Order: sequence, then C-alpha cells, then structure tokens
Amino acid sequence: MENGVIGKFISFWAFMLGVVIFGRLFGFMNETKQSIFILLGAAIIFIVWTVGRSKAKQRREEREYEERKKVPQKGKGKRK
Repeated sequence: MENGVIGKFISFWAFMLGVVIFGRLFGFMNETKQSIFILLGAAIIFIVWTVGRSKAKQRREEREYEERKKVPQKGKGKRK
C-alpha cells in the first residue's frame, strides 16, 4: 500500500488524524499554537521515518544484490 505516492499520501493523513485524535483525548491539543507545534513535529517525524525506511530498504536490496553476485553459480566452472 505504501509503495506509491497515493499510498504515502493516505498513510500520512491517517497518521496525522491519529495524532489529532490522541492529542484531543489526552488533552495535548487544547490551544491553537500548541496544536500547530504538535502537528508540525508529527509531520517531521513521519517524513524522517518514511525516508529512513526507504533508504534502509534500498541499502538492504543493494547488499542482497552484491551477495548474489559473489555466490558462484553451479555448473559454470571448468570440468576436470
């Protein structure tokens, strides 16, 4: 779901909606100024988390590719 732009968009707004609901339930978002800071912080956290996951996935795929390249293939060596 999160692979495309639409998936990331939906995930972002679902996360922000969750932040608003929990903020209201626990009384963190009573004032407008406080709500803005909390929402900006949550947006930054979401973006950093998403970029970090993307970079980790990319590094993992590159490492797996390099490992597959190093493993000798059966049947490709010289016969004695």
